[in-house]
Amino acid sequence: MEREIYSAEYFERALARAYGCEMLRVENFHIKAVSQKGENFCSVIYRVALVFRRSPDGALESGKYILKDLLPAAAALGTNEKDMFEVLLPAMQAILEEAPKEIGEHKLSADCLLVEISAGKELYILEDLGALGYESFDRRQGLNLEEAKICVRKLAQFHGASKVLYEKKPELIQRLSPSHYANGLNDRFAQALVLEGAEYAAEAFAEELPEISKKMKAQIPKAYTKRMRDVVDPNKSSLNAVIHGDPWLNNIMFDFVNKKATLVDFQNCYWGSPAIDLYFLFYTSLKPELLLNNQDELLNYYFDNLLETLRHCGYKDTLPTFGQLKDEMKRCLFYGYYTVVCELPICCASPEASVDFGVHTFVDTDAMLKKRHQLFASERVRQTIKATLLMFDREGILETP
Repeated sequence: MEREIYSAEYFERALARAYGCEMLRVENFHIKAVSQKGENFCSVIYRVALVFRRSPDGALESGKYILKDLLPAAAALGTNEKDMFEVLLPAMQAILEEAPKEIGEHKLSADCLLVEISAGKELYILEDLGALGYESFDRRQGLNLEEAKICVRKLAQFHGASKVLYEKKPELIQRLSPSHYANGLNDRFAQALVLEGAEYAAEAFAEELPEISKKMKAQIPKAYTKRMRDVVDPNKSSLNAVIHGDPWLNNIMFDFVNKKATLVDFQNCYWGSPAIDLYFLFYTSLKPELLLNNQDELLNYYFDNLLETLRHCGYKDTLPTFGQLKDEMKRCLFYGYYTVVCELPICCASPEASVDFGVHTFVDTDAMLKKRHQLFASERVRQTIKATLLMFDREGILETP
């Protein structure tokens, strides 16, 4: 869809549908693109401010909204975001709303007013979390311990509510497609992001860590692909939930005054191990010293909040044990390896590296190679990957069966 279509008339029709008011009229309208290069690879984001009446003699109302326009290349890959916004998130939010007040703050996401999907297009109109006091983190700084605990608490609520929903209405969970990696790393985007990302990292550390570099290369592509498929397979997990799939700093909004967080972007949600979300958050978003020293503390905090959510929301099955969670963290450790090697460099992209960096870059081999040269120039990226590669090697993650 072209930008010109996002006019006052477009939003008049959209809000009329969303609010069920055929006579709704927009009287004032402002739209601004807010996406930044290197900040959002899969969509274009607009901030919209409107003044409108629901009927000709109705009172003037104002509203602030986010319009998310998924890029055609991302929409073509297929996402679960429509089902999340229209079905699962409202059901999960209702479960939390019905819980006792002791559960505390529990907003999972922005409210979704409207979803439009057609060939090559996916569009969402959402409430503007910025108007509610939420802000983005500085993705280049990373989370401190207090912020990380607020984020893992939110993940615990998200996972816990989904487990209760699975008990009550399993057919809703079954609407979700499996992980994008469930059938391997076959499409061009996955190959560029994952396999070529791992290959580049192996070469980048060939002089400093020659034996580890050889082990990394030996896994690509066959052993690497198999291990990724195993990690995302819920049938191999002893503890499952709806997972976010992409919980890094850009997909978490934070209210710094009231110390609360909420999640955005639900394209990659699927039924799988919560360890996948935890590793993604840890290895993309923690300050380096926390990543190396505070994972156990954060894991305990996550587990306490998961149990709290399940108990308050009336979960009837046997509660998970901390041993189960630890087993899943061990089973899914390969996902931490993938995340730090392939995702962290992108998440830490400098302003210079972010220029002209989008989904199109991944499918252009020469452009992506040049971009990786810039990404791996980051001292944080190199130090974090080097330190964690040594740990992954000790844990046997880099061995080829």
